[in-house]
This record gives sequence, structure tokens and C-alpha cells, in this order.
Amino acid sequence: MDGKSAASRQVRDIRTRTAWSQRALATKAGVPQPTIAEIEAGRREPSITLLSRLAEAAGYELKLELAPLHPRSAVATANRVRDRLVGAEGQGWSPALRQDAALRAVIDFKDALSSSPFADFSHLVDAPPGLTGDTRWDAFIAAVVEDESATRDVAPPRWTNEKARFTRPFWYLSENRALHAWELATAPGAFVRHGVLAAKEELESV
Repeated sequence: MDGKSAASRQVRDIRTRTAWSQRALATKAGVPQPTIAEIEAGRREPSITLLSRLAEAAGYELKLELAPLHPRSAVATANRVRDRLVGAEGQGWSPALRQDAALRAVIDFKDALSSSPFADFSHLVDAPPGLTGDTRWDAFIAAVVEDESATRDVAPPRWTNEKARFTRPFWYLSENRALHAWELATAPGAFVRHGVLAAKEELESV
């Protein structure tokens, strides 16, 4: 999980619960107001001590606990994609095989989202996934989440709008140039926005 995004959500939740302004929270916690603004904007990752101080100033206790990672969450998918792009040590995977394995991980994620009950959807996508090391795949995962959010008529999580979740120039999923016009013409809007040109049929399970 990205620490900056998680801290941003926590601080915004504190202010929502208290109905305090950034300045009010800063005054209560004895920290500069710009510090609160930077945390909420995702530009600063506070220490656990600082985050706990903000929570306690509002009458809450910060608790850290371990919970099993859902195997089909955005976080787990990004981890899986990163591992498959690198290839298992000693397996000697070719670049093409690594790309195919990463694609399968994203398609499985897309299938999991589309078949998940409405109540479970946010649990799968709310936590911001770590970056895979390849902007194209980070954009791909964000596009999947944004597209499914649109299908469900809910706002996508904020992390899908992070700069690192967009790729330019556009990435055509197929290396076959003869398919590029088809991909451009039929890629869902969320995918085009994130810079991933994949035809709708290419995103379906095989």
C-alpha cells in the first residue's frame, strides 16, 4: 500500500468525523497547517507518531493491525504483475512469457471485479496498489478499476488519478501494428484516458 495515499485518507477521515478545518486540526495537534495540507494532498508521508498525534488530537486512537490481503484486490494484483514482469528467479522466463503472465493477472483481476458483489467492490479497489515498476501496467490496473467503477456508477478511488497511473505515449496492447486501429477504435474510455489502447475483446477472459 502506498503510505502517502493511506495517510491522506486517514487524515481526511479524521476531519470528516470531526467536521474540523485543516487549521482546526493543526491547532489541536500542535502542528503547522501546511503539514495537514501536504498529507491530505498525498505529497507527504507522515510518521506513525505524527499520524497517531493527529488522531489523538481528534479523540481517536490509531491502531495498526495485520489483515490477510485479498488475493484479487488491486494491491495483490499489482504485486502479482510486478513479480511476473520480473519472472521467477531461475525460471528463465522470456520477455514475451512474462508479459503474457502479467496480462493474465490483470484479466483475472478484471473478472474478479466484474463478478464481485457490490458490497465487496470497494474492499478490492480502495487501497492504492504499489507501483509495478512499469508505468504501462500501473495505468492498465488503474484503467480496469476506473472502467468497472463507471459500470457500477460509483466514483473511482482517488489513487486512479495519480500521475503515475497514466502512460504516454499511448500503449497498444498488441505488438501487431495491423491491430492498432482496431484497438484505438474499440478501447473503453477509461483505458484511453489512462493511455492503454486495448480492444474490448482483448480484455475478456479466454
